[in-house]
Amino acid sequence: MTNETDPGPGPDQQVSNGGTGPLARASVREPDESSPEVVTASSTDAAATSSEKPSGKPEEKASEPAAASPAAPANPFAGIPVSDYVRDGVAALLLFVSLTMPWDLGHPASDKVEVILVSVLSLLSLALPYLARTGVLPTTWTVHTTRRARLLANAPYGLLVGVYLVLDLVNGTAGNGWGGLGTGLALGLAGAVLAAQPRQAELGPVDQDRAVTQTWVKVLIGLGALAVVGAVVAFVFSLTLGLGVVGIFARLVVAVLAIGLVGLPVWGVLRKQESWRLVLVGLGIALAVLFVLNTGSLLVSYESLRGGQFGLLLVPAVAAVAASPAVARSTTSESPVRTWVAVAVNTLDLVLLVAAVLVVRAILWLAAGLSGVVVILALVLGLLMVGVTLVARRALARDAVSGRTLALGGAGVVAVLAIVLLIVVANQAGLGIGVGIDLLLLAFGLPAITAFALMVPAEVRTHFAENRPASLVGADAAPSAYVWQPPAPRPARPQPAQEPVAGPHGDGSYATGPDGHGPVAGAYEQDPVAPASRPTSAQPYSPAQQPAQPVSQEPYRSAQPTQQPTQPVAQEPYRPAQTQQPAQPVAQNQQPYSPAQPQSQPVRPVEQYQPTQVLPAQGVQSARPVQPAVQERSGYAARPGYAAQAAGETAVLPAYQDPQPVGFSAAQALDPSTPLEVLAQIVQEAPHLRPQVAANPSTYPALLEWLGNLGDPAVDAALRSRGR
Repeated sequence: MTNETDPGPGPDQQVSNGGTGPLARASVREPDESSPEVVTASSTDAAATSSEKPSGKPEEKASEPAAASPAAPANPFAGIPVSDYVRDGVAALLLFVSLTMPWDLGHPASDKVEVILVSVLSLLSLALPYLARTGVLPTTWTVHTTRRARLLANAPYGLLVGVYLVLDLVNGTAGNGWGGLGTGLALGLAGAVLAAQPRQAELGPVDQDRAVTQTWVKVLIGLGALAVVGAVVAFVFSLTLGLGVVGIFARLVVAVLAIGLVGLPVWGVLRKQESWRLVLVGLGIALAVLFVLNTGSLLVSYESLRGGQFGLLLVPAVAAVAASPAVARSTTSESPVRTWVAVAVNTLDLVLLVAAVLVVRAILWLAAGLSGVVVILALVLGLLMVGVTLVARRALARDAVSGRTLALGGAGVVAVLAIVLLIVVANQAGLGIGVGIDLLLLAFGLPAITAFALMVPAEVRTHFAENRPASLVGADAAPSAYVWQPPAPRPARPQPAQEPVAGPHGDGSYATGPDGHGPVAGAYEQDPVAPASRPTSAQPYSPAQQPAQPVSQEPYRSAQPTQQPTQPVAQEPYRPAQTQQPAQPVAQNQQPYSPAQPQSQPVRPVEQYQPTQVLPAQGVQSARPVQPAVQERSGYAARPGYAAQAAGETAVLPAYQDPQPVGFSAAQALDPSTPLEVLAQIVQEAPHLRPQVAANPSTYPALLEWLGNLGDPAVDAALRSRGR
């Protein structure tokens, strides 16, 4: 019986595939640590092979090794993440660029031999992991050896930076060319820190390789403390420079800026907040770029402990430590969306800090006697930046979906204002005011970090694409800013009603105004006992011959077709002998003289466009002026339902009801398919249907705004129901 089980590779094949270098040991350990399935399969095959009985045929044993094909050589650089390549490339770039930048006040980095030597040593340390993977290094070389060797190779760069810090502190005012610290030192130190830190591929499990994380967290604390203490020491030395009160406060503001930009992010990292770690990394990148682009600026390229300004040059190095994979493992992991939104919020906090520093510096410039466009513009624009940033930061922290647009807009406004101020400051020479690092951060650095956090990460873009902010005015009114809609109708302006004027008979009679039929308010009446009817040319007045007759006049035809003329109240006849006496009440059974018409037949009323009028008698002047009467809702004008009352009785009028327009219905006002022009016509001609139009989902925004300005409670309730 033939054995068909594959016996697996022999010992000679295992030796040829694995080799004797460190890569071979790593490849042998990888199945044990990271591939339990492979370990199970290999052990199962080995057990199956050992359990089989020998076939006793030497020709089959000799042919089995020859039948196995040789394995392809493994890639020695497999398993290295892209982040490790990027970290090595950035470290080398910073070390090279630092050689072209100023190291101190008097020399560039390329003029100092010691700087060149330590830079070359740091560059060589970048090749250690690649040499170890290719088998060039001894067989006893391990990952731990690579990490220790890289750290030792970059330690001289840090020691050299410490020496120059002491030289600046001691010889800052000696004038021997050893004072000051330049941006070449800052970028070179950041490159050395990147070269010294362990790579992602060199880290073990968190529970087994915890010491490396603790070591680099201590390095972060040390560099952050050095920057903060250096800022405090620089301020203390500024007290000895004789700057005056304003100058001392100016250096204090500079120290606060450095402490805030370094201390806040470092403190956040120590509290295990991933967002602050990313903010620190972004701030370091922004400062490194600004250092390179502003090499010729004295305010940007140099700092000095003895000169009263220090701290910001160490931010790139602190950011390089925060970018280490070992430090990244010490922070608490959250969802990517929450983390990047927190990055934007924290960056806006730094914008508030820098903008507030700009405002305080502008106030100090004014206190120092400086004036002009630059100072006033710095103060005004700084206050605007503070206000815009506060609004944007609050909106984003409260609701990321609805506040994202406002945060991006706020960052853009801050950048535009800072660029305007930057241009003005750069063109105003001789004022003692220059372009500082705070203004550059407001113009380019911090707004760019905010925009990156809210727009670039794929998780953030996906989240905000799936969660659109709701419109503030409703979905039906959202396109009103860019879609044409008919304008809202203008509200009809009501005509002012003419106020009635009290006549001589109290509230039941009225005097007329300047219409030609009565005296104006304030004039004198001719006769207090004048009849209610008005004499005309067709019936002349003759007090000596006969009593007054009611005049037959054409009634005023009202615009309302439903109203019918009513009978006027019977009037008292005119008595010429009592012209100087006040009017006497007439008995209820007394009837006026009317030879032309019988008593039972009604007479036509007087004009109804004005209330019932009382006219004075001719030839008699009264000593009482006409007094204006208080406006009432209803009078004794002819209205539907009014019946004539006897003299001395009170006429009771029915409740007045506004006529209801005909042609529109509530269903039409609520119908979403009703044309917009018809809706505008309804609110004009049918005021009682305005609440239904306000509740119609098709009503356009301009008409809704017009309805809201009416102050009608029913309309306001309908408008509020739309937002539910």
